[in-house]
Amino acid sequence: MSSRTADLSSTLVSVVMNGHNSARYLREAIDSLRAQTHAKWELIFWDNVSSDDSEAIVRGYCDPRIHFHTAPTKMTLAEGRNAAIRLARGAWVAFLDCDDLWIPEKLESQLARYASVGNTHVGLIYARTRTVSADGDQGETVYRYAGRPLPEGNVVRALLLEGNLIPIVSALISREALNAVGEIPSEFTFAEDYWLFLAVAAKFDVLCVQETCCFYRAHDESATYRNKLASHTESLRILESWRSALSQADFDARRAVYHTLIGLERLRLRGTRLAGLREIALKGSLPFLLLGSARYLLRRFVRRQRAYS
Repeated sequence: MSSRTADLSSTLVSVVMNGHNSARYLREAIDSLRAQTHAKWELIFWDNVSSDDSEAIVRGYCDPRIHFHTAPTKMTLAEGRNAAIRLARGAWVAFLDCDDLWIPEKLESQLARYASVGNTHVGLIYARTRTVSADGDQGETVYRYAGRPLPEGNVVRALLLEGNLIPIVSALISREALNAVGEIPSEFTFAEDYWLFLAVAAKFDVLCVQETCCFYRAHDESATYRNKLASHTESLRILESWRSALSQADFDARRAVYHTLIGLERLRLRGTRLAGLREIALKGSLPFLLLGSARYLLRRFVRRQRAYS
């Protein structure tokens, strides 16, 4: 073990967990944190005025590393993330939502990756993540990178052209980077992580652990599932605020992708279907629509074959 790795073994990692009526999978998430081989951590649980058993579950662990806090009033997710981050004391801050899971070596692997490069200007370390649902393993969360390395270094262009390819369940951000970018704007309620990762990536290098360390749980109660339209709309606003980082052609192409995604979500909602068709027809991307449909059918076929193998 190198001296730098040994030093990192005593580094405090603050784990931010934001919850609102999230008792369903909460024990599994906290258990995966308590199983970490990197034992120097604290949990900042920020409860957004829950009415379920979340508080009883968290306090029931009687672990001095676990700290429960209740929001004074209902907050947006960005406001809740900011509030929890302000309470964090660690040199690194990780994010574990109440329905997601880590493998035991997650934090240790990320800190070891940081130690291996000798680059102190790293602000964010993420990791390969798989999606799980009631139907089982759904494959890699960033499915476009299945079988090939996820991007590292300066990832701003990749984040803008490919969307948020950093699963928040995998993100580990240095305190230095968080101080440098400031708080997440409260206007972003469902793409707050995308804004944060872009802001950090613009100022710091990014590393990735290429082995699976995290599991993102997809289910019909998750904020991501219920708020796809708002997430795509906010992501489009973030793209527009970063348009100077792209060529006009790249910016136009990516903007058309978001209009397609927004249109598709409007097609799913009663009362907005005509607006969805218009958005796709006038502002959308036909190549993306066709390619996305082909990829969706391919993933469905692969999962079906896996289930019968």
